[in-house]
Amino acid sequence: TKLAAGQAKSGATKPAEKPARAQDGSGEEVLQTVLAWAGAWSKQNVETYLAFYAQDFKTPKGEARSEWEAARRQRISGPKKIEVAVESPKVTLRDQNNAVVSFRQMYRSDNLNIKSSKTLVMVRSDGRWLIQQERAGG
Repeated sequence: TKLAAGQAKSGATKPAEKPARAQDGSGEEVLQTVLAWAGAWSKQNVETYLAFYAQDFKTPKGEARSEWEAARRQRISGPKKIEVAVESPKVTLRDQNNAVVSFRQMYRSDNLNIKSSKTLVMVRSDGRWLIQQERAGG
């Protein structure tokens, strides 16, 4: 199942595949948030992209949030074009305010084409799902 950023799932899934949608509304909200995040990244809308991250986001290398944001701004606004797609997403709800989403991420830009496993630890804050931690490689 390949879901391009901002694109609704269409057609039937193959029986062997896990469904992209969770069984309840909260899981669906989490999935829609992930797709919107990928969409903002693809559109190179840095402010919207950064707004998907929780205030207590754990930066990948433990760097200061401001340092991480500056690096992300440069990497997102630099290429002429970016395309990010989410494949085979699996939403696991830990409770009503915590979820984990695992998926294959397809990233393509002017000079880079990467497929990788990604895991997002999500937290609900003020009614919105936000990214608390992001891990590449599973």
